[in-house]
Amino acid sequence: MKTSVGYPRKFATALILGSSLIAAGCGASTTTEAALENAAPAATIVDVTIVTATVGSVESALEISGTLTPLSRVAIKPKLPGTIERMLVDIGDAVTVGQTIATIDRREIDAQADSAIAMVSVGKAALEAAEAALANAVLEHDRAKNLFEKGALPRQRLDGAQTAHRSAVAQRDLAAANIAQADAALRRAREVQRNATITSPVTGYVVERNYDAGAIPGDLPVVVVADMRQMKLEAGVSELEAGRMRVGLKANVLVQAKPGQTFEGQLAAIAPEVDARNRHFKIDVRVPNGNRALLSGMYATARIIESTVADAVVVPKDAVMTKDGKRIVQKVQGDTLSTVVVTEGLSDGTRVQIISGLAAGDTVLADARRQIPAGSKVRGIAAPR
Repeated sequence: MKTSVGYPRKFATALILGSSLIAAGCGASTTTEAALENAAPAATIVDVTIVTATVGSVESALEISGTLTPLSRVAIKPKLPGTIERMLVDIGDAVTVGQTIATIDRREIDAQADSAIAMVSVGKAALEAAEAALANAVLEHDRAKNLFEKGALPRQRLDGAQTAHRSAVAQRDLAAANIAQADAALRRAREVQRNATITSPVTGYVVERNYDAGAIPGDLPVVVVADMRQMKLEAGVSELEAGRMRVGLKANVLVQAKPGQTFEGQLAAIAPEVDARNRHFKIDVRVPNGNRALLSGMYATARIIESTVADAVVVPKDAVMTKDGKRIVQKVQGDTLSTVVVTEGLSDGTRVQIISGLAAGDTVLADARRQIPAGSKVRGIAAPR
């Protein structure tokens, strides 16, 4: 009986102790969950691409492109009709001012010149005869006048001598006019003879030849001569761009057909009037071409350098953006991001000069357009070069 009575008591005690332990366990679990709920969330770290502000030279420039053309291009035509007797130049030949490039058959022209020379000779002989007749008429008139004054000659004979004198003067004047006319005809014949020789009005190279000896020139020029000692690149620029340009600015010219080579030129002219069709101003870049490396028609790009700054603090252009009317960068210090207002200077299209707000060595977001709040924790990843 004792054994049966003791067993229920021990069981009850064990039950009470188990219940207490279960209650204690439940209380501990509740406390841990509450602590976890009240703990602050861990800060998120954002991976960002960064660049470093460096020191270097930056140029502000305007780029234009187009086709290279010679400084001048002259189509040479004969001044008179006829058959080409000789062609003295070919495509690619160098010519100078006044050099003969072709001649026209001048046999008929020479005959006309010989006729004009003969007419001059005839005119000179006629003038000499008229002057001799005039001299004789002067003597006869003077003799008749003396005799008339002495009463030895009637008035009628004096009037006849005066008429003969006037006629001799008229004949002398006519002969002089005829010889002047013959001289003019001779000068014209000489000019026609010179025109039979076709010469180059410019120094340059023959870039086109359209006829051979024996041909009769038509509408096309006999040859075309281009002055290629300088090449020019013309383009239209906007009003704002033209306002920044000035004659004499340096230009670096790249030619598609000459990869890896840079040709130095300069801005030679700016049109003083806008083209009403497109509201552009024409500019002209000249490139020396003494070695004839550049050919007419080559496609080229000219970079006109407006100004240059050395030892400037520069960052990529994409690292700067406008926010609330101000130009800003997103600067990375340690692992914290901050917004910094900057002042820009020159830009070469890919990089921009920072006048104030950054120093060399400062780190900024490579792309300022990425929307990351200031104060965020970031981990910088260097942008690929």
